[in-house]
Amino acid sequence: MAVKGGLLMKKTENQRILVLVILFAVLTLYLSGCRGAVTNQAAPGVKDYQSYEGSGSANQTQSGARPAQQEPVVPDGLPLSIQPAPNVELDLQPFDGGFFSMNLPSGWVLEPVGEYENFGFRAYDPNNPARQIFFYGNMKYFLKSNAGKDAWATYLAYGGYGDAQVFADALVLAPATTEQFFYTFNDYTAYAAKYGVVHNFPIFDDLEIMESTPRNSPIAANCVDNSIVRTLFTQDDVPCEGLFAAGVADAMASYMYNVDAGYYVVYFITGISAPCDEFYLLQDALSESLSSFQYTESYIQQGVQRIDEGTQLALEIGKMLSQTADTYNQAWHNRQRPIDTLSQKRSDARLGYDRLYDTETGEIYRAELGFYDEYDLHRNKYVNPNLQLIPDDGYDLYHRAIGGYIHK
Repeated sequence: MAVKGGLLMKKTENQRILVLVILFAVLTLYLSGCRGAVTNQAAPGVKDYQSYEGSGSANQTQSGARPAQQEPVVPDGLPLSIQPAPNVELDLQPFDGGFFSMNLPSGWVLEPVGEYENFGFRAYDPNNPARQIFFYGNMKYFLKSNAGKDAWATYLAYGGYGDAQVFADALVLAPATTEQFFYTFNDYTAYAAKYGVVHNFPIFDDLEIMESTPRNSPIAANCVDNSIVRTLFTQDDVPCEGLFAAGVADAMASYMYNVDAGYYVVYFITGISAPCDEFYLLQDALSESLSSFQYTESYIQQGVQRIDEGTQLALEIGKMLSQTADTYNQAWHNRQRPIDTLSQKRSDARLGYDRLYDTETGEIYRAELGFYDEYDLHRNKYVNPNLQLIPDDGYDLYHRAIGGYIHK
């Protein structure tokens, strides 16, 4: 019995040891994470959360179900499709035209025409011809009235000399203003071509003149009008904005059939332009390029030797192109704010945009027509509900640069 009792005690102790070993093994497996992992990490802006993988954990999700994870917090609402406004710049480089020189934007084409008092040029970006500058020493002839034009027609009908046809075909400039000159510009280029002037003149379709400012230039005292005009127009279907200038001079009085059949000559014609959404960015560089033009001294002397008052005046004007930047900049900065706002509203309309501003940040946007109507009805559904149309009297807002373009 003693032996049997001893065996029982030994068996019991062995069982206890076995149980302890098993418990120790289970505990070791649990603590070492043999088949499971617990992650505790915090993403920026996200609350701490736990994810469980594998099996063998009492907190394991049900079979076939993904663990519940908290998504990063993002603003609620519809995003706006905003394209940043382009950063447009011109790189001015020295240009040698032989008898003249200037600083011209890199990659541009310059097309000259005529010589001395009849010299002119148009320079433009071949990849975007709406970016351009031009200068013409003079353009002629412009009759003073329809009655004067009729007088020339009558003169020819009764055997007048054939060369008088150039006057009979001339355009009527009435009133004799810089504005009216540019309104007739496209017609004048056709007239010039008829009489042998072969040149790629700028085209001003759908021209609107928004503002006119007197120009201080060497020919002002000899002109009936000498002004800088702020324009909107279309060239090759591209809405454009520009600053143009010209001086209208009464060159000849000639009475025929009791009518003044004399003519005007337009002098010192200059201009800068660019697409509407670029002009405010490029205006300074365009003016700087145009004002850098200068004839060589030898060319001026050759012209003076022709003993022609008109030639000398035109060449002296060429020397004074350096004033162009100052006069254009003065006209630009002195523009009337209500007219400036109206001009920009019309510019936006030509481009197909509304002008908006963010009431919180002050950022300015152009938005495709139609966007704002839909946005205004459902603004609380958008990420940014703070956009408003710029009011008609929002002059300061219209002076700010465009920050981006909103597309529907």
